[in-house]
Amino acid sequence: MTHSTDIFLGIDGGGTKCKARLEDAKGNLLAEATAGPANAARHLTGSVAAVLEASEKAVANANIKGLSLNQIHAGIGLAGINIPKVQQAFLKQSLPFASWHITTDLHIACLGAHLGADGAIVIVGTGSSGIAICNQQQLEVGGHGFVVGDKGSGAWLGKMAISHCLETLDGITPDNLLCEHVMNQLKCDNPYDLVSLTLEAKPAFYATIAPLILQLAANQQEDALLLVNQAATYINKLCHRLLIGNLDRLSLIGGITQPIMPYLDTQLQAIIKPAKSTPEQGAILYSKSMLSGGVLS
Repeated sequence: MTHSTDIFLGIDGGGTKCKARLEDAKGNLLAEATAGPANAARHLTGSVAAVLEASEKAVANANIKGLSLNQIHAGIGLAGINIPKVQQAFLKQSLPFASWHITTDLHIACLGAHLGADGAIVIVGTGSSGIAICNQQQLEVGGHGFVVGDKGSGAWLGKMAISHCLETLDGITPDNLLCEHVMNQLKCDNPYDLVSLTLEAKPAFYATIAPLILQLAANQQEDALLLVNQAATYINKLCHRLLIGNLDRLSLIGGITQPIMPYLDTQLQAIIKPAKSTPEQGAILYSKSMLSGGVLS
């Protein structure tokens, strides 16, 4: 049960940052804050630390005398929490909130995008994944991580471009502008320089190459265009897989959403709508629903 004096915190924790939003019971924004990475599967204690840091910063930014975390109801959406053993481990953590409820970052993004109504979202950023909520049932697709998944994402585009460069440098593929531009951006002169950059690289490194690929594709450079069309083909399939039941609302979220949109099929472009609110606001919706008996999916 919620009260008019309650304070709510929404947490969106991903692989690069953890965002917090503090609201009163009427939905008025009190403060926002950001902390470091919060992927629970990659670093459980680090994700807990990031959640607490972002929460404490938000409370400090609100500048409300006497307000502390133990007076706040938190909804927390984290990357990696979809893995059962990770979720079980996180649920054993002691967090200092009045109440807290944990779910996936995908779930809160979908709740925010459609303000709790049925709908689907696809995240196309550093990684790629999607979720549909229909008749209180959830369908999650993708989100399997950079090593074996994330096809169509910014990181995937960057990885594929580097592979293309290595084939070009080895003389397997003819010289081309995509290779030339990628090598220039990464300040590499030979394949050994290029490979050395990848030895301990994170997905975010590969994603930094994506804007260049998308720009070259927009200028009709054939090698870049081939990669972007491959990415769009996968995102098309991901979207169609999520349009279950009678769902007719779909939102795309993430850093390469806009540049990849023209490559999606026209049927999807006709139904894609902007998200109505943020994942952090979706996390607050989730917290309120759990306190009221779990009405939302």
